[in-house]
Amino acid sequence: MDEAAYFKATDQAIFIRACGHSTAAICPVLKTRIFARLESEPKVSGLFFDLGDCEYMDSTFLGLIVGAHKLFSRLSGRPLVLLHVNDTCRGLLRTIGVLSIVELSSEDVPFPEDMEELRGGSRASPQFILDAHDELSGLSEENRKQFATLTEVLKNALGGKRDA
Repeated sequence: MDEAAYFKATDQAIFIRACGHSTAAICPVLKTRIFARLESEPKVSGLFFDLGDCEYMDSTFLGLIVGAHKLFSRLSGRPLVLLHVNDTCRGLLRTIGVLSIVELSSEDVPFPEDMEELRGGSRASPQFILDAHDELSGLSEENRKQFATLTEVLKNALGGKRDA
């Protein structure tokens, strides 16, 4: 299945619907949209990811969820909410430790009808991928060990430099 994400920000909330395989390809554009809205006024009181049509999430997408949760939680005092998580995605979230920080719900949160379709645009930079995996590594020692080789390779590729 193709990869796509649907996005809508309102005065009260941010809504994301992930479809197909959610990978690093969609992450840069999605992170830009989420973080820009979280850092603007008025402050949002809800951040919802609907994973009902998501068949797979790679580690970069999981790192994006963790980073978005951390910023949203710091600004609002609330957890990010994952909706309609299927067994495959639940297993990935559990393995990486994301389930311990977010809220799961099977409620029918009303999503806006006029959501914008986002597709992979600019390629995720080594710095972007490193940042996402740093988020995951911060969840547990097991994750730190699991992603140690990747983070070392990315740090070497960046030559010690960190870009935006």
